[in-house]
Amino acid sequence: MPDQVTLTINTAFTKPRMVDAVRETQNTVDSVIAILGKYGNKKEDIKTSSVSANKDYQYIGNTTKFVGYQAQQTIDFVLHDLSKFTELTGKLLETKISGIGSISFAHSKADSILREADLIAYDDALKSAQKLASRADVKIGKLLFLSNDGSPSNESTGNRTGMALETFSKAYGGEGFKIAPEVLEFKRTIYTEFEIK
Repeated sequence: MPDQVTLTINTAFTKPRMVDAVRETQNTVDSVIAILGKYGNKKEDIKTSSVSANKDYQYIGNTTKFVGYQAQQTIDFVLHDLSKFTELTGKLLETKISGIGSISFAHSKADSILREADLIAYDDALKSAQKLASRADVKIGKLLFLSNDGSPSNESTGNRTGMALETFSKAYGGEGFKIAPEVLEFKRTIYTEFEIK
């Protein structure tokens, strides 16, 4: 089962003046960071993943119209106590965030679990090689080649909900939402070559 969750929190405002959009966005981000600081380590668990400021256009009727200047910031936060998830999201929904872009469950010991999966996969490969050799009435010799697939996708074991919550830059109260995390799957593929005696 996962023991941590990563939230991607979006904040964006469009104003007639760029300075006002930046100020409003920064004020909201500051309030979000103050909340997150109570649920995790500010240096390790809170990261600003993107900051942008651009002209904002909307398609109205048959034309694209300039509607103002937009400032946007995205924060990634890792919550290590899943029992606080509903409480945290409730606090975030009281701010003027634009939305929670993604929710990804993971395990803090994913690296060691993957290393264990490597060992189990190798044991399975060795047993398979021995059975095949026995059926062919030969014996396997020394190991000639060994590799795991090492693909980034196999190391990304988080369970992303695919859920996005949009608040349209309006603060509203209420309780946070609840999500039941699913069991995480850790997979490794091992490639082996053995000498045949």
